[in-house]
Amino acid sequence: MKRSMFALLILCLSPFYAQSTANSSSEIYHDLLRLQKNASVMYLAAHPDDENTKIISWLTNDQHLDAVYLSLTRGDGGQNLIGNEIGDMLGLLRTQELLEARKVDKGRQWFTRALDFGYSKTATETLKIWDKQKVLADVVWAIRKNKPELIITRFSPDSNGDTHGHHTASAILAMEAFDLAADKNAFPEQLKYVSTWQVKRMFFNTSWWFYGSQEKFEQADKTGMLSVDVGTYFPLLGMSNNEISAISRSKHACQGFGMATERGSQIEWLKLLKGTMPTNNDMFQGIDLGWKNKKIQTKIDKIIQNYDFKSPEKSTKELVALYNLALKEKVDEIKLNQIKNLLLDINGIHMEWTIPAAFGTNGELVQTHLEVSNRGNKKLIFKTQNQENSVAVNEAFKSKIDFKLQQDKFDTPYWLVNKTNNALYNIDHLTDIGQAEILNPVTYPITLNIAGQDFNFKLPLQQKYVDPAIGEIYEPFYVVPPFVANFAQENFIFNDAEKAIKLAVTSFVEGQEVKIQLETNNDWKVSPAQTYTTGPIGETRKFRFNVQPKENAETAVLSAVVTSGTKTYRQSLDIVNYDHIKRQIRLRDASTRLGNLDFNQPNVKLAYIQGSGDEIPANLREVGLEVDELDINLWNRASLENYDVMMIGIRAFNTLDKLSFIKNDLFDFVEKGGVVIVQYNTNRGLVTEEIAPYPLKLGRDRISEEDAELKILEPKHSIFNYPNKITHRDFAHWVQERGLYFADSWDKQFTPLLEGNDTGEEPKQGMLLVAEHGKGHFVYTGISFFRQLPAGVPGAYRLLMNMLALGEN
Repeated sequence: MKRSMFALLILCLSPFYAQSTANSSSEIYHDLLRLQKNASVMYLAAHPDDENTKIISWLTNDQHLDAVYLSLTRGDGGQNLIGNEIGDMLGLLRTQELLEARKVDKGRQWFTRALDFGYSKTATETLKIWDKQKVLADVVWAIRKNKPELIITRFSPDSNGDTHGHHTASAILAMEAFDLAADKNAFPEQLKYVSTWQVKRMFFNTSWWFYGSQEKFEQADKTGMLSVDVGTYFPLLGMSNNEISAISRSKHACQGFGMATERGSQIEWLKLLKGTMPTNNDMFQGIDLGWKNKKIQTKIDKIIQNYDFKSPEKSTKELVALYNLALKEKVDEIKLNQIKNLLLDINGIHMEWTIPAAFGTNGELVQTHLEVSNRGNKKLIFKTQNQENSVAVNEAFKSKIDFKLQQDKFDTPYWLVNKTNNALYNIDHLTDIGQAEILNPVTYPITLNIAGQDFNFKLPLQQKYVDPAIGEIYEPFYVVPPFVANFAQENFIFNDAEKAIKLAVTSFVEGQEVKIQLETNNDWKVSPAQTYTTGPIGETRKFRFNVQPKENAETAVLSAVVTSGTKTYRQSLDIVNYDHIKRQIRLRDASTRLGNLDFNQPNVKLAYIQGSGDEIPANLREVGLEVDELDINLWNRASLENYDVMMIGIRAFNTLDKLSFIKNDLFDFVEKGGVVIVQYNTNRGLVTEEIAPYPLKLGRDRISEEDAELKILEPKHSIFNYPNKITHRDFAHWVQERGLYFADSWDKQFTPLLEGNDTGEEPKQGMLLVAEHGKGHFVYTGISFFRQLPAGVPGAYRLLMNMLALGEN
């Protein structure tokens, strides 16, 4: 069965690069040292990128302990500096960034069910929205499951109102879970799977940042604190801990945390929150970090003592004996797998089971490739499907295997299977809670005979191909439905008129008769079903359906249904694909929302410069506006004469260096009668302080309550009157927030137009500022249009239309 190039290369433009197929002798030695310790430390915070990778790397590489980072959320409510993913898809991206970071610093990754619902001003609000008891149960579960001797929090439990509410909440939950994890009456349903556990100590990882400056921290009373120098150099790895942690930290690309590597001494401070204070500046004072099973401890000590860096395979028999002892003593599976992986590494054994395609369907017969390479110094014997094979020294066994895919479930992230419930992921099984991901790959069993003993392995099926410009590339292989249908966007906004809606249908089977239809409620007219015969596997066909609202049509869901024979399919396929993570997919309902909004559009020629990435140009096109997206690298100031309005995307002045050179062109454009709308930028990392024709300073103010009351300060201003009359009804049904990174101070030429605040705070006026400059208008806005337009919020569309129309008055 011939596959199309789509099936081979689909969305591989930013591939995940294959790592080394075996650890070096020095890395193996470090793995043995980690095996020698049998103690865990948990680092606990709120979001991806909150963790201190210096401490995690120091724990694993210097102290050789098991370090677990418990992030309460997956970062779904944050911003994205490298693409358009927000919400669930951003959470999927940030989860993988954390996993890539842990690969570097050798820690492990856990989560709770808490959803990152956006910025929260207080822990009180956060814990109310999350359902405190359920998230607390998850933290207790994580402690009982991972059994940490120590917990280190990134934030202080006494910081309510001083930082992100999620941050403080993470420390408050840690404080309570410290005691509850040891209480058999707390969350007793967990004790079917785990036992109670008493953590010995808890520390807050403080620093000068929490004191406002290094000078203030130097003067602070450090009673109850201990210091740790995490700047260790590891000769066997050829790197310092600072270098490792910087590489790990830099994996948080979508948050813009790429770092230069550091070397030399680095002091971290720990403030005692729970337990007894060490008397000798040793956080582990009085804690046994080794194996309580002395037989196992003795064997591991002996293996390390006898380890031969030039011939690590000499440890084979001792490792086999250790594995058997660990099996007999019922050691947990993590440690057993560590021993099995060490046996592969010290004998230079490489195994892979691959396929050229990215996707397959249940019941499909695919041709796969098995490779077993023996880079050790003895012949390797192995079995596959009861057939014995052997590989000579420094040779590779390669075989083509026809394999029938038989999966009960399609591949999709486990925490996204169900709809969220009260700002929590809705997870079916208690034992699944906490895991970074649950992989159910297609696997192939293989049995290796090592030192006369059989060891069973399951090889996951991976996509493998060669890019001529890059080389060998590995990606996950996913089992998906035979058909997936994707709408162009998550919302379609109508203004009474009929509209053509595009639907892309990808088929992973060939030569099938297929019917495609759209379903919605009776308030909407939809053109009839269409049929076609599928072409090569992986082919995508695009279809156009006419949709029209009837009179007084309500908001509705429009669903795509693909029928082949007697079976119907209702899934869409979303993909997250960047070069620093493994490609990820999400399957969800093939649906979009329809909204019929009453608004008038300006007659303007609009250009857009993307910043860190948003969907606003596509949203504006869907309501009938023509939008040209300009490439700033091909800037031509003369082209400004073709436009009435220039709109600047979110965080553009944080991400586009060239804006510092063309800003004067934008100001001249305004002076000659144009309109420039600059959306929010963070006040940290601006490429230029001159983002407006008049002095304007950005702050960190925001309104995180999406239903916060907004006051119109200048009711007669055209922004509230033309071409749409803006009233308080237009500020209903907003999502996540009102806005962020408002202006902090501004020149008298600016007029503030809106005022609002979160509960208990002083009113803020920096969210929408307009200044006349020459014949035109300059606008700075922190309003989160990048969230409201994709969500189909009517009032946000109406308000933005009026902003675009400023030049018409």
